[in-house]
Amino acid sequence: MIKFVFKWLFRLFLLAVVLVVIFFLSLDTIIRVVMENRIRAQTGMDAEIGKFTLGLAEPTITIKDFKLFNPPSFGGTPFLDIKEIHAEYDRPALAKSDLHITLLRFNLAELDIVKNQAGQTNIFSIAALPSVKKSGGKEKSFGAQTGMGSQALMC
Repeated sequence: MIKFVFKWLFRLFLLAVVLVVIFFLSLDTIIRVVMENRIRAQTGMDAEIGKFTLGLAEPTITIKDFKLFNPPSFGGTPFLDIKEIHAEYDRPALAKSDLHITLLRFNLAELDIVKNQAGQTNIFSIAALPSVKKSGGKEKSFGAQTGMGSQALMC
């Protein structure tokens, strides 16, 4: 009976180890899909991320081939194309719920500003988007969250 129990405990332990390894190997893909869906939900714009890498050993995040597409009201054409975003952050600050980016590098390949039939530009329609309300918190607009109102985006 004891042999039987140890055999099943060993099998369960082995299964747990295999599941943890699979989780860590697919973590970047899971985060990439979640980010694409959250961007789509918050902005109404389709997003594509070619490759996402979260450094587990070192505090880095790398995103390659990030593309953001205009909503259908602006023709669905590409809005933003960033070939690479690389960020290094401070882990001890993040542990205190404080984001401190020590290095940020991005390679902007394309930014298209389009005007629709109503005369609105796509960049101003993004600034006017309502934000997603967090539970228990006050709702803030994109401009209030980033400090970039319509006047800051004037070209």
